[in-house]
Amino acid sequence: MPLAIRTDNGEPFGVPTRDVIPIMSLWLVAWGITPILNRPRRPQDNAKVESNQGTVSRWAEVYKCQSLEQMQQCLDDACTLQRDLFPVKRIGKATRKDVYKDLYSVARPFNEAIFDEQKAYRYLAQAVYPRKVSNGGTTAVYNKPFQVGAAHKGKTVFVKFDPNNVAWLFFDQHGNLLKAIPDPRFSRQNLFNLTVCQ
Repeated sequence: MPLAIRTDNGEPFGVPTRDVIPIMSLWLVAWGITPILNRPRRPQDNAKVESNQGTVSRWAEVYKCQSLEQMQQCLDDACTLQRDLFPVKRIGKATRKDVYKDLYSVARPFNEAIFDEQKAYRYLAQAVYPRKVSNGGTTAVYNKPFQVGAAHKGKTVFVKFDPNNVAWLFFDQHGNLLKAIPDPRFSRQNLFNLTVCQ
């Protein structure tokens, strides 16, 4: 289990509109993994990984693979070559396996019991989302419309997640609570299975 994962902003790791926390980020947080998103359109933020992915793809010759299983085997073989066998000039023509012993240690073994949706809920609760209310009195959070009330049409409301009740709290511009609406999409099971918005 890694401590952190850095990704770009493309789906499923990011949300291109950047107006909500990605579900994948919530899932990672529940596992105790810190999600780190690159700045939009800045692949250089993750240059080593981008370069490594290109190299591994070429070594594995994934374009020649005729099945998912064959591609996985080719990728595994390329990773073994890169870590165990390939001498690297900048580290004295040694292999990565010889120099970076921690590559093969298991500091955080996978344990399904560590999944903690409350960590994800607290992470989600840090954000406040401004939302415009439609003429019909609705506004959307994670692509689901919620009825705030026709009295607020055309106004901006502020939405915050309530981790204790797994609900969205809707506030007016003065901080007055307008509504609290449960959202069962964010159940532990849906978060665990990554089916929150399906």
